[in-house]
Amino acid sequence: MFTIGHVAKEVGLNIGAVRFYESRGLLEPAARDENNNRLYTNHEIKWLIFIKCLRETGMSVQEIKKYRDLVNVGTSTLPERIELIQNQKQKLLDEIEEKKSQLIHLDNKLERYFRGENY
Repeated sequence: MFTIGHVAKEVGLNIGAVRFYESRGLLEPAARDENNNRLYTNHEIKWLIFIKCLRETGMSVQEIKKYRDLVNVGTSTLPERIELIQNQKQKLLDEIEEKKSQLIHLDNKLERYFRGENY
C-alpha cells in the first residue's frame, strides 16, 4: 500500500489531481489507514498512469469516467471501450498530422529567411 504522496510522485501528478480523479469517480475511493490517510495499491497506480495518458491525449474527464464505468461493467462492454479508445487515437493522429503541417510551414519560412528573403 502506498500513500497519496508516493502515488502522485510515481505517476507524475500532484496530490490534488489524485484527489480530483477520485472525487470524479475515475479512481476507486482509497483505502484508509488508522490516521485516515489514503492508501493505494499497484493497481491504482497503473490505472492513474492510464488516466494521465488519456488526459494527455485530450480525453475529457467525462469521457474517462464513461470508459471507467464501462470497465466496471465487464467484458460485455469491450466493443464500446474499443470504440472510445480508437476515437481518441484518431483524434491524436489528426493532431499529429496538423502539427506536421505546421512544422513544414515553419521550415519553409526559415528557408526563405536563410535565403535572405524578408517575408
